[in-house]
Amino acid sequence: MRIHTINKKHLSFKQRGALLAEIGMGVALIALLSLLGVMLIPGIVAGMNASKITNEMDSAVPKIQLAYTHRTSFATLTTEEVAKKRWMTDSFLERNGNVPTGRIISKWGDITFAPAAGNNQGVATLTGIPSRECNIITESFASDQYISATVNGTSIKAVTTALNQTTAGDQCNSSETNTITFNFRR
Repeated sequence: MRIHTINKKHLSFKQRGALLAEIGMGVALIALLSLLGVMLIPGIVAGMNASKITNEMDSAVPKIQLAYTHRTSFATLTTEEVAKKRWMTDSFLERNGNVPTGRIISKWGDITFAPAAGNNQGVATLTGIPSRECNIITESFASDQYISATVNGTSIKAVTTALNQTTAGDQCNSSETNTITFNFRR
């Protein structure tokens, strides 16, 4: 029986640096991840921004409704009252020190509250809302909490009709600075 020996000197091989194919794969992977990030991040950020608004409204409107339960109307509803009663969180309130000034602001513009429909309803107005966020915010108006809504003055929901998502989408996509209104009852 014959045993073969292998001379290790002749088999040793050290790679110095990366091969062109490996560098190309790395660049392609980075490019793909960057492209995915560019495509996905705006939608994710819009969703987060819009959810801040919808969560805030889902919290503030019931507080306003509760405060007005024993009043005869919304005649005295003002933005200043909503701000100073802190029915919205501090992140939306303009403050002088720790005291609310009476102004409510979002990332894009003012949020106002006022009486509507002969003082039998309250209306909130959100200004300067970008189209992606507008589309997400208007989806929340399917809830019974909101009885009517408009985007840029066009009705997307009325007391007698359900939320029209197509009209909402058309209006939201018509501008990057949308005005949204929604009405609610006591």
